[in-house]
Amino acid sequence: MDGFQKAAHLFEYALIRLAGFFLNLLPFSFTLRFARPVGILLFWVLRRSRRTALENLKQAYGSEKSDSEIRKIAQESFARLAEFGAEWLRMTQIARDPMRYLAIRGVEKIHSALKQGKGAMLLVSHTGNWEIMALIVGLLMAKPVGASIYALARPLKNLYLYEHSLRLRGLTGLKSIHKTGGVRETFNQLKENGIVSTLIDQRVGEGGVEVNFFGRPALTTGLPAVAALRLGTPVFFLFCHRTSDLRFIMDVEGPVEIEKTGDLKHDIRVNTQAFNDRIEAGIRKDPARWLWMHNRWRA
Repeated sequence: MDGFQKAAHLFEYALIRLAGFFLNLLPFSFTLRFARPVGILLFWVLRRSRRTALENLKQAYGSEKSDSEIRKIAQESFARLAEFGAEWLRMTQIARDPMRYLAIRGVEKIHSALKQGKGAMLLVSHTGNWEIMALIVGLLMAKPVGASIYALARPLKNLYLYEHSLRLRGLTGLKSIHKTGGVRETFNQLKENGIVSTLIDQRVGEGGVEVNFFGRPALTTGLPAVAALRLGTPVFFLFCHRTSDLRFIMDVEGPVEIEKTGDLKHDIRVNTQAFNDRIEAGIRKDPARWLWMHNRWRA
């Protein structure tokens, strides 16, 4: 990183922290209302991201939705992303009063699965607030049973922001596994009966499994399927939503039934496809909640 880029990243980090300081002086509901028009503004200002979102939606829905419907979904997706940012800036306050803001349903499924001693794999998507979920899994899932909780993390370009995000995720005990060497570290933690979460709808490059997502080929991590097939690790889905009274409720779904034919390559692909199908079904219920400006289908 050259001196200019380092200074630019430091300025960006300082600006975001300053904005967070002032926003935290205001009521939570006000910051969310303020975030929405900011998101709509970003829809018009960030031309490249807007174009990516519109193209992704058109490819995903084709003739199912009109151009006006697609544009409306894209705008709402930007508004939801701005709300996500406002929530992220308040994570420290949320962690200070977790019983006011955080809740989980179905966690007993994971606690029961951990008795097998094979860990647990959690599949998360870019819907809701996946950063707030880090607080929930640390405090309400792992801590009650004394389990270790980890998340596979892809570093941000701005290292100052990345280090800050790691601190926020760790407020209730979650630790990060860097994507470099992440497979080996994930397996090691699962063998120690740890819990590992990963974003299943994020594009991967080397080692990715090509499956269909909204009818288009998408490179997807095969790690959860490999862990389930080789280690017998149970796999769960996590879904999170914010209620009208500003609570974040996370639902646990699973354990997922894993197909095993004895053909490892075939089983990895089939199960990874099933994981993607479940995420897609969830997105279709409320498309605007997903991160359409993410270049998921990049070759």
